[in-house]
Amino acid sequence: MLPSADVAPRAALPLTADGIWLRVAGAVPAAARPGLFLDRDGVIVEDTGYLSSPSAVRLIRGAAALVRRANEAGIAVAVVTNQSGIARGLYGWDEFAAVEAEIGRQLGTDGAAIDGVCACPFHPEFGGSDPERTARWRKPGPGMIEALAAALRIDRRRAWMIGDKASDIEAARNAGLAGAVICLTGDERSARDRSLRLDSANFAVREATELNRIPAILPELFHDAPK
Repeated sequence: MLPSADVAPRAALPLTADGIWLRVAGAVPAAARPGLFLDRDGVIVEDTGYLSSPSAVRLIRGAAALVRRANEAGIAVAVVTNQSGIARGLYGWDEFAAVEAEIGRQLGTDGAAIDGVCACPFHPEFGGSDPERTARWRKPGPGMIEALAAALRIDRRRAWMIGDKASDIEAARNAGLAGAVICLTGDERSARDRSLRLDSANFAVREATELNRIPAILPELFHDAPK
């Protein structure tokens, strides 16, 4: 475990009755708005494998600029992340909270801010979690997206997902989003073909190799968002 100076106080942990991390920052508008859902590891930060220390947080190039652009366009920015390292006993919510605080700090230095974060600690092979609960909350289940969409008043038909794994893209489809972008920023390039096969008349799938290309790839989101 990390030293006490490197973890957040337990009283601050926003856990639901289901054991899901759900945190919303700031005021939520009355009217529904467009949204951008982001996976965390491999999209916002480098995927180091069970990230548990703030000192290991490295933003992926273009992540802060993308979040700031969405902030400026009036698009709600939400992070949905599977955190099976908790089920595996590799770290706890205190360590997760410390990492989240450091991500927020690094984004903030570039004028970017996340509106909400949802994290699922469940894994079907660890911890004996209820199978139905695991399937609902853990991506590709839709639970985290649905919960943040409700909490942030996001119109899911005007919302997109950015992920680096096929499970991210499947979660977006299962939650009824307009579409998703498979972002080839890490080592999950094998997910590309599986993700692109999900493209349909009701769910669009696109691809990107750099985060700074996302606004151009999603003109219907960024160009039509309220200023």
